[in-house]
Amino acid sequence: MYQEWQAKYRDKFDCYFLALDPDYSRQLRQQGITVLQCNKLGDMILAGRADVMITDHGLHAMLPFNRLTSMVFVDVWHGIPFKGFVPADFRLQHRYDEVWVSSPLLQQLYCTKFGFSPHIVRSLGYARTDKLFQRQVPDQQFIRQASIPEGHRMVLYAPTWQQDDSGRELFPFGTTQDAFIEQLGKVCERNTATLVIRSHLNSSIGNVSLDNVRYCSMKDFPDSEALLQNTDLLICDWSSIAFDYLALDRPTIFLDVEPPFSNGFSLGPEYRFGEIAASMNDLCDSLEKALAEPGWYESMQAGEHDRVRSAVYGGNTDGQAAQRQWARLSELVAARRA
Repeated sequence: MYQEWQAKYRDKFDCYFLALDPDYSRQLRQQGITVLQCNKLGDMILAGRADVMITDHGLHAMLPFNRLTSMVFVDVWHGIPFKGFVPADFRLQHRYDEVWVSSPLLQQLYCTKFGFSPHIVRSLGYARTDKLFQRQVPDQQFIRQASIPEGHRMVLYAPTWQQDDSGRELFPFGTTQDAFIEQLGKVCERNTATLVIRSHLNSSIGNVSLDNVRYCSMKDFPDSEALLQNTDLLICDWSSIAFDYLALDRPTIFLDVEPPFSNGFSLGPEYRFGEIAASMNDLCDSLEKALAEPGWYESMQAGEHDRVRSAVYGGNTDGQAAQRQWARLSELVAARRA
């Protein structure tokens, strides 16, 4: 959304990126982005004068603004969820003016499961996936920063965090971290690929020193879409990152492990759109075939990709979600100032 503003709406609006993390704020400023910080009083006073506040995370910081100002609140959330939620999880968002979701299916989910009033939920798509649907050229800065060898494909392992299961392991099938990474690393090495490990923001994974394994933490590599643009194959469990990656129509392997959700599912197991591995042998076999045999994955899973993409994105697959969102923002601001 910020990039869309830079390209088309600078003359009509002021736009700021409000950040909770000081280190991330510094990174954004180095990229030329105008940032406000939640730990600076002057920045928060300026934020309080906004016409519209758009959030996807860090909602606790928004409570004073929501209660004490007349600004319009819009939520875009940060993922299409496998995780089950109940209305109480969205207590603050129920006070919002609008919620923008990715498809009519999610619109229905928000109303029937999450307790939202139908008139505030709009299916506009997610702006962050525009670059994925548009098939934009991957950011080579990521390749350089992660030291991915030239000519190597990239396999990404991105598990969700412990969630509601505090004893949950981040590596499946009873394997140790070292054994899991070593086995996948060998398959990647045979197929001229590099294995990238990405821990969730709420968890950490220690380094195992292997030549063709890289660790790209959320802190060091905050742009998830840039990471996905460079990923040739994704391995995940119940992480919502799978639905962003779905936009690229590339091979995906799901680990068939117990979900760590106390409230069941929002979108159930039937929305896993790729190969499903129930053991370490299954995982290595599927990874080997997907890397070694061009067209194997597509021949096996193209229909499932199409089915799930149609469900979770509806018609919002044109890479123009940011444009639709700014058109709606213009309407909201005009109505507020009338």
